[in-house]
Amino acid sequence: MRIQISPRKRAFTVLGNEVLRDRRLSFTARGILGYLLSLPDGSREDVRTLADKHPGVGRRGVAKAVDELVRYGYYLRRTVRDPETGHVRTETFVYDTPHTDDRPEPPQPDPDPAQATDPGTGEREGGETGASPLGTKTTGEEPSLPEPVKLTAASSRGAALLARIARYEPRLALSATEALVLAPLAEQWLAHGVSELETRSLLTDGLPRFVYSARALLADRLGRKLPAPRVHKDPAAPAAPPAECGICHDPHPSPDAPCRSCAEPRTTAPTAPLSPTEVASLADIARRALRGMPALTTQGCSQPT
Repeated sequence: MRIQISPRKRAFTVLGNEVLRDRRLSFTARGILGYLLSLPDGSREDVRTLADKHPGVGRRGVAKAVDELVRYGYYLRRTVRDPETGHVRTETFVYDTPHTDDRPEPPQPDPDPAQATDPGTGEREGGETGASPLGTKTTGEEPSLPEPVKLTAASSRGAALLARIARYEPRLALSATEALVLAPLAEQWLAHGVSELETRSLLTDGLPRFVYSARALLADRLGRKLPAPRVHKDPAAPAAPPAECGICHDPHPSPDAPCRSCAEPRTTAPTAPLSPTEVASLADIARRALRGMPALTTQGCSQPT
């Protein structure tokens, strides 16, 4: 399962993992709790309105989920009597951590209507807005989010290369943010002149059976297996002459050294000198050949074929 979370700077809710992973609560109760905590302070929600907005759960299912939140301290109902009118109303409080009795009481509304203000953010009695219900000290700073990765021409080329490799090997699939983070490393392969086929072979060869972190594996291989820069010849440059032996001028990879046949000592047997009769016969054959006359066969010398 690949988890992808988009960076946000507004309209988001910070919620601890221990709340969403509280096994005492059903998934319906966790969903309702997350929805209630995302609403602004002063919102009016009850079982009926929640059931109307989520018809798939039903009023009975919503009531059961709210009872779970009440049982484990995430949802609190309190009866408040107006000192002037004497009317009794029920107020609800939703907490992002289980409510305990040692927590401070929630602030009571101002009985004077002239001093009442619209519900909204602002300071409250006993601490800053957003203070922990447990009374623990908070930093008062807004949660910071990672800066978005800037997209450049080089990073887009590297990210596109990683995306094509992921289509060939699904175990190396990356999110968009992870691909942009690793794009500079992939761009180095393109700058070194490594072909996409060779890049895919080096990055996907010998993968483990289970890839638990494609980003960590690719980051390691992109940095560790980077080949040396490729040297590309100019196609317009003249071709270099073939290497040959310096003695017999036959093709030879090392022109500084003689080929094998020239380096081996010659062991041919010496020939015997010709006799005067053979010399005269050869001279007569040469003269007749020049004049276009048939050659005569003499003793000791055969007619050439």
